[in-house]
Amino acid sequence: MLRLFVDANTLVSGLAYDGNESALLAYARLGVCELITVEHAREEVRDTLREPRLGLSPRERGDALRLLARHVVVLDDPGSVELDQARGRIRDPKDLPVLVGFEQSGCDYLVTGDHDLRGVVPRAISTKRALALLRRSLE
Repeated sequence: MLRLFVDANTLVSGLAYDGNESALLAYARLGVCELITVEHAREEVRDTLREPRLGLSPRERGDALRLLARHVVVLDDPGSVELDQARGRIRDPKDLPVLVGFEQSGCDYLVTGDHDLRGVVPRAISTKRALALLRRSLE
């Protein structure tokens, strides 16, 4: 079973919209893969789901957060020492918990739409690529 580390944007897209990211969450619900993230990303998802631009009702937000709680493993954030050691490896310091969390997680791939992360992390892939790998694993 593939273990996939997912960033906040991937999770928000999967929870709020139909598309590749929601298909990835569906595979996790079916037990085809394991989705993993860090607390930092979960908090970003919670905050983003509250944004009016998404147009989610309180019930829809609650449903999304329950789905997240049931089907995404949330690891503790990396420690400050590990984050400090990773500084300078990526342009946006807000992505450090995702970068270091992925490296500590032992996951097969980092699934992200962030081009900076995909440029720095050799095993960072798009959701579309993750879906192709999952479909191939089912053949």
